[in-house]
Amino acid sequence: MRGGRVRRSPMKHGCRPGVEPLEARELLSALHVMGRVALPHRNVPSLNLVVAGARPALAIPHANPAAAQSPTPSWVNQKYIDSLASTLYAPVTTTRPIAIGGQVFPPGTYTTPQPTRQELRRETFWATYTGRYSVGSPRFSNQAFTIHIYSNGRSVASNWFLQGRAQLLLFPPADPLATPTTLDPIAGQVSGISSIVTGNYLQTSDQILFDVNNLPGVASSDPGMFQHGLPSRVGFTLDTASSGAFTTPNYTTTPAVQTDPVTGQPLAVPGSANGAVAFTQGVGLIEISYKPDGRLRAGASRSGTVVVRIQGLVNVSGTLNALYKGIN
Repeated sequence: MRGGRVRRSPMKHGCRPGVEPLEARELLSALHVMGRVALPHRNVPSLNLVVAGARPALAIPHANPAAAQSPTPSWVNQKYIDSLASTLYAPVTTTRPIAIGGQVFPPGTYTTPQPTRQELRRETFWATYTGRYSVGSPRFSNQAFTIHIYSNGRSVASNWFLQGRAQLLLFPPADPLATPTTLDPIAGQVSGISSIVTGNYLQTSDQILFDVNNLPGVASSDPGMFQHGLPSRVGFTLDTASSGAFTTPNYTTTPAVQTDPVTGQPLAVPGSANGAVAFTQGVGLIEISYKPDGRLRAGASRSGTVVVRIQGLVNVSGTLNALYKGIN
């Protein structure tokens, strides 16, 4: 008190700690939720608890209708997703004899095990979110500019988790007609990375990463690849640095070391890095719809709102969540 006046705390209208609600759904990013359902007229917090038992416990439905499982949107193209199986599980062609264990395989084309219909459903992944994009200066000389896309908070919806946060970084090429070289294998192509963390990241460390590149057979000079001069249709492959439930284990269906039977030198493993069929694979499509506006961020030359849609096949084991929920 000074001069008969009471000094008010400057923190009264400032920022205060808050608590974000956790997911209550029985999916990769959620734990078992046991307890009474919160009444619609009462703001009762829900807790995620570990439950052990002979049968997997069911998640209690959340009082918020938005917590219900997201239905498959109309833009998910099941025929396209099914066609990706021919990319993930394509035949392997060798040009020289390969020794695997004590057996020598002559040059030729070898088929790989094909996924069942149920397995294709398990591997089907889609996600969508709204957000903002900013176009800034390039980071390296082979890039035209940098596009940074980020979701509006936890706006990411998916068939694998209820909500999440996303960032997408794209680097269009400075020369779309450039030829790849040993020192620049992605010359002339769009490159980048997509990152999505689930709403329960602090519980599960779930983060799925996609490496972004041109769709197979689509050149960076193709006008159909761009919208407002920005890449709008790109492909992705699963990045093995994903974590939590999306971790890619060091699992192999063929020996990690294969040799040339003549020279005895090791050879690159055909198929994926961990065998022809392994939990390290994922491919698909990212579609981006841009709507420019004048709300520029510092250092940005262009910006606006954006809608991002992701669909494809991703083969994760389904056993790497810290808490077993009987999802497989």
